[in-house]
Amino acid sequence: MRDNSSLDERILKSALQEFGTKGYNLSSTNTIAADAQVSKGLIFKKYKSKAELFYTIYQNELNRFLDEYRHFQKRGSKDVFEQIVDIIIWKGTYTQKNPEAANVLLEGIANPPSLIRNRLQESLVVLREMSISSLFSQINRENLRDDISREMFEKTLNLAIAGLQATYVNKNVTYETLNSVKNESIEFLKIIIRGMEK
Repeated sequence: MRDNSSLDERILKSALQEFGTKGYNLSSTNTIAADAQVSKGLIFKKYKSKAELFYTIYQNELNRFLDEYRHFQKRGSKDVFEQIVDIIIWKGTYTQKNPEAANVLLEGIANPPSLIRNRLQESLVVLREMSISSLFSQINRENLRDDISREMFEKTLNLAIAGLQATYVNKNVTYETLNSVKNESIEFLKIIIRGMEK
């Protein structure tokens, strides 16, 4: 039993590395088998297809991501703007620490393999529930201009958040750097909101 467990671990570790660095289409089960020191036939016996192996990796990494996110959320702040920036920082840090896992999750969401597309899209429901957009309802909208619809409000905030992520969250930025711009980021979001007020 222990041998099977270590065998599975080797296959999954090699598959995560391969899918996470090359993407699904360019990944090779031959490379995964060689790296895990198993036969390609054994991989297909356990996982039926390359798509099923990718699905297993995706589900494992999604579950790990969700567990860590829920743990992070338990210590969250009360202020909605601080929560938004904390999530941006947390996601950036998570991606930095787990680049292969982040790449697999991104591909599963943005460009899922066609054989498992429907199954992967089921996970989007869970991810939407924990998205930053779910916090927008906590922002006071009483003073918004009449010409700002709910859709425009949320689109503007999403663009502002994407701008913060593009500016501050990249592979060369440390957690300390991200934390140092936290107050600046919160103020930026508040300025965006004030620009939509009467």
